[in-house]
This record gives sequence, C-alpha cells and structure tokens, in this order.
Amino acid sequence: MGSLKAVILAAGEGIRLRPFTMSRPKAMISVGNKPVLEYIVQSLVANGITDIVIVVGYCANTIMSHFGDGRNCGAHITYVTQPRPLGTANALCCAWPLLQEEERIIVLAGDNYIDRQTVAAALQGPVPLAVVTESDTPSRYGVVEVKDNRITSIVEKPQTQISKLISTGIYIFNKDILNLFREAAEVSAQGISEVLADHLPQLPLAAVKTKGAWIDAVYPQDLIRLNETALENTAACKAGIIEAGAVVKGRVQVGAGSRICAGCYLEGPIVIGENCELGPGVTIMPATSIGNDVQIGPYTCISDSVIMDNVVIGTHCHLARAALDCGVNMGSAILADGRSKEQSGTGVMIGQDSWIGSGTVFQPNTVVGAECRISSGAVVRSNLENRSIVV
Repeated sequence: MGSLKAVILAAGEGIRLRPFTMSRPKAMISVGNKPVLEYIVQSLVANGITDIVIVVGYCANTIMSHFGDGRNCGAHITYVTQPRPLGTANALCCAWPLLQEEERIIVLAGDNYIDRQTVAAALQGPVPLAVVTESDTPSRYGVVEVKDNRITSIVEKPQTQISKLISTGIYIFNKDILNLFREAAEVSAQGISEVLADHLPQLPLAAVKTKGAWIDAVYPQDLIRLNETALENTAACKAGIIEAGAVVKGRVQVGAGSRICAGCYLEGPIVIGENCELGPGVTIMPATSIGNDVQIGPYTCISDSVIMDNVVIGTHCHLARAALDCGVNMGSAILADGRSKEQSGTGVMIGQDSWIGSGTVFQPNTVVGAECRISSGAVVRSNLENRSIVV
C-alpha cells in the first residue's frame, strides 16, 4: 500500500464523559498513565505510519503541548484547528489543505483506545474501507450492515437494533472519497458515517473486522474497562524504591522517585508514576494505574481503578473500580466499592480537585463532579454536579 498519512480527529470535548473533560478533551484522559490519544499515535508508529495530522479544537493546547512536533513518539505531527464543533465530517474537511495531494489516508477517532493489531488489520484490507467490530450496546454508535464484506448501510445511533456490528471510526479513504467530503462537509454538522451513508449505493466501502483491541469510553464508568485494557501489556519496571517487607508480584511499574513502604502488597498489572508514596501496609490489586505525585495512606486498599496525578488518599480507605481525577483529596476510612451490588458495576467517579471528608461512603456507579466538597461521614447515593457541597 505504501506510506500513508494519518488523520486523527481529536477536536471534541466528550460531553458525556464529564467531569473528566472539564479541562481536557476526551482524547487526553489518562488510562494506564497515558492519554488515550498517545496509544493511537504509538499504534500508528508501530505500523510504520509516522506522518500524522491531528485535528484539534476543545482545549487544543493540552494536546499540542503534550505531543509537540511528535519527535518523542517517533512521528512527525502537524496540527489543524476545527474552529467550531461541527462534527467529524467537518473536522476531516478542516484538514483538507494537508490532504489534497494524498492518494490515500487513514482516519481515526482520537478518543478511542486503538492497539497496533487493529491498525495492522486496517492496513491489510481493500481501499476504501471501514473497520467494524461487534458491540453489546450498538445503539451508542453508527451501526452497520454488511453483505459480501461490503457495507450496505450505516445508521447513526438507531433506536431499534439493526445489527451488533458498529463502525469504529477507523477508515482508509482514497482520493475520490476525500473529494466527496470536501464537497459535503465544509459547513455540515454531519458525522463521517452520515456522509458515507448517503453515498453507499455508489460507494464500494469494504468492512474489515478488528483483530486487536478497540474500546470507546462514552461515559465515565467506561474508563475502568479502558484502563484494564491499557494495562494488559504492562512490562515490569521498578525505578523507584521498594522497601524490605513489601511484596510485589506480577507486572508492576514503579516510577522514579516513588517509594513503596514496608508491608505493602502489589499485584500487577499495575502502573505507578513518579514521586508517589504508598504505605505502609497499602494493598494495590490488579488493573490499577496510579499517576504522578500521588500519596496513599497506610492500610488503604485499591483495586481495578484509575488514580490520576496529584491525588491524596488517606488511611484505611477501600476503593474498587473507581476513577479519581487530578487533585482529588480524600480523607480516611472512605468506602467506594464498585462490586458491592453487582460484579459488573463500577465504584465512584470523582472529578478534579474535589475534597472528600473522612468516613464518606459512596454507593456504586455514582459520579461526583469537579471541585466538590463532601463533609466527613456523608453517604453519597446519587450523582453530584460540579462544585456541589454535601454537609
């Protein structure tokens, strides 16, 4: 196929993922201690695609400052701004000045976890193509019907179940289709799948099934599954200090400047960032990521959770299937167990810079907004908006 240019669409906010998109686009939410977008860039580079255009919009500087010109990722990254949130078709159209000389391009949604095997499967298919996968909740997505490996229809978020096959937002387009988007999407608020749907009778769009991992986070609770997948290929690396008497099993990363105190028990896969302190007596169970500059008090237990940067967690807390955004400060003896009602449930999702008093209990599947203040001994049974105060 030859060298391809990639276009990553990362201009959207991700409204349904609030409060985690309060100060970052959906593509920059951290799982496994990396932004979701970074996994996509790495997957492209691993497949020899290094010329990358990223379409930015909401909180664009968070993307541009993180990736720069792409050299640290082994890529050459150029940025294009989508001035208004007019949909993915318009976002692709915004990149037209950098694409008009290209014979083929690969297009990817910047807010999905996409591994290198999924990119490789796309590169092996006929052109033009859309990568599809099966979903248990197809009504969240563009649902496709396929006949003889050709897509015959795409219906965006249908009310009734048409098929379990959905579009992943990964496409390889040739010049004819790029011209089609330029004509159709300059002022349109349509998505890519909607523009394609209008032309399917004349468009030989092949369907290629994913062969690796593709996961979308639509709601805050989806971050747990994203994090689990991101940690599946974690390699053991212990750059920090692990005191005598601490037990570390499996694939565990400990960043530089971090200290794992005596009596801690860590069972991977786990990623712990830089300048963290755990313990003594802290238990961290599998599928947990802990960001940079995190302090976890003695005898706290955390499992299957996402803990982002600059978080403070007190003593004797129990967190399961939880997500804590940057700057969250928790007191002691806090209970947030996502498995207490149903095995498939999640724990609490807490937005940035919230303060949680000691002895607080969170019911499963609750979402706490950013900059909330919750007094000690509270029981939180329902979702809280940003800056809520619970006394």
